[in-house]
Amino acid sequence: MELYVFGIVIFAAMLHALWNFVTKKISGNLTVIWIGLCGSSLLMTPVSLVLLFKEEATSSALPYIIATGLIHACYFYFIGKSYEKGAISIVYPVARGVGVFGTAITATFFLSEMISAIGGAGILLVCSGVLSIGLRETATRESKRAFYYALIVGVLITGYSTVDKVGVSLINPLVYIWAMFSIAAICLAPVVLMMDLNKVREIWNRMKWASGIIGLGSITTYLLILYAFRLGNVSYAVAVREFAVVIGAALGVVFLGEKLTKQKVVGIAAIIVGLILIKLA
Repeated sequence: MELYVFGIVIFAAMLHALWNFVTKKISGNLTVIWIGLCGSSLLMTPVSLVLLFKEEATSSALPYIIATGLIHACYFYFIGKSYEKGAISIVYPVARGVGVFGTAITATFFLSEMISAIGGAGILLVCSGVLSIGLRETATRESKRAFYYALIVGVLITGYSTVDKVGVSLINPLVYIWAMFSIAAICLAPVVLMMDLNKVREIWNRMKWASGIIGLGSITTYLLILYAFRLGNVSYAVAVREFAVVIGAALGVVFLGEKLTKQKVVGIAAIIVGLILIKLA
């Protein structure tokens, strides 16, 4: 993996851990997440429309844009449910670990990507590290529902990563992610607006800071990842991104009072070694 691509993905991982930490802090409140998505989409609309008309857009990208928008709507819904029910030390590692493993499998069989022996070993280490952090925590905290939600999130990560590797090659990444987030926000609107509008307004007044971090953090993070997809192997990019699990575990320990268990230390070490192998691949 090229050094500059590696650096892009590591920076994206840091941003990803930050907005997931904030999502946990607000207990996965879907209204806060939705407001963040709407704000980010509106912010990107002027530039995206200029690029859309300036550059030659291909209709072949449309099925991928619709598919990823629907998948992301489900992703944000279930990530909210996960953090509503469980600790970040359960949800984050399990979801990301399943996503890494699933993406490696689908990219190999459906995108014809070649993974070297060193790269494959690195992916396996990252997967084992993130899952070892999450699975033990599930057993000790009896958070089975959060674990199941995290599994669904992992499957959705596999789905959108595979779709986006192809889709982003057909259209400008900025236009692609703007359309993706706009579709996700539209799909989630009926779920959010079923509640009293006064309640939505109250949540906005109290938690606009969280909406800003989640919205800008998620859209910037994934824009960087989409560019990385264009430049390199999707399996490696998704695996390197899981450095975010290390950061997320650290934030949970320092700011949420979660315990730094031996299992977490072993898992973090496996992730770091796996990242080094992927960098060498």
